[in-house]
Amino acid sequence: MGRHIRSKKNKRSKFFGIGACFLVIAAASYSVGRTLLNQPTKSSDAIARSSQSSTTKATRTTSSSIQATTTTTTSSASEPREELAVSNLEANASHVYYGVYYFNSGKELSSNNSAPTVSASVIKVFVMEYALTQADPNEIVDGKSVNDWLLPMIQQSDNAAANTLISHFGIETLNQFFQTQGYQDTRLERLMLDNDARAQGKENYTSLNDCMSFLKRLYQQRATEPYATMLEIMEGQTLRTKIPSKLSTDIVVANKTGELDNAENDIGLVLTKDNPFALVVLTQNFTNTEAIRSAIGDVALSAATLK
Repeated sequence: MGRHIRSKKNKRSKFFGIGACFLVIAAASYSVGRTLLNQPTKSSDAIARSSQSSTTKATRTTSSSIQATTTTTTSSASEPREELAVSNLEANASHVYYGVYYFNSGKELSSNNSAPTVSASVIKVFVMEYALTQADPNEIVDGKSVNDWLLPMIQQSDNAAANTLISHFGIETLNQFFQTQGYQDTRLERLMLDNDARAQGKENYTSLNDCMSFLKRLYQQRATEPYATMLEIMEGQTLRTKIPSKLSTDIVVANKTGELDNAENDIGLVLTKDNPFALVVLTQNFTNTEAIRSAIGDVALSAATLK
């Protein structure tokens, strides 16, 4: 009997002991569960806050990038061509190439269609550059110095003077020089007014880009020889029916014209005091001589009034 009672007591003790352990484990599990349940909530809030912060930063970064891109695009975009008076120019010729470059600001207005086109006498400036950079201007050629031939070739567009120098230097030598100078579209294929060669399809060519490159080089090196001499020669130009025609007479213009039965061209530096610029206008297949020359004058005048 005593043993049975002790056995029951032992069973009850074990039972209560097991129950107590169960309660402790349950309590601990509850506590851990609460901790675990609460932790994701805090993490979710943190993640949400972090995500919101990242989104805000990304939005700000994106906005800044867009703003920077917009600013860059706006500053580098081509200026509206309506700023130049080119309507009469385009109305009077089937092929028109024009460009203006302002030296102080670096602003450039262009038809953006540079291609080889008939140069007419404009090609003489490239011959002059060769004569003064590669040859001896004091060399005697057919009884005159090279420099004495250059003056009428540029200032009066004298074709005989040009042919004398071209024949003396050699067409291929000149063409090689043009290429080394970066004038990729400028090429001599014949002498001036060689109608037989023209009938055979031979022509002299230049382009908007080549002429603009020459004028930029001329302006940038105007204070040093031989470009100072080139500028002085071009300032003495006597043919004033195009670029200088509508400008104030106190504006210095150093230009070189070119004309044939199918081309009216003029290129030059317009040396205004506040806003000097280079101007190139090349046209082909024009309808009326006076109209196209007047239109070139309009382009020069509008270019001079732009800021």
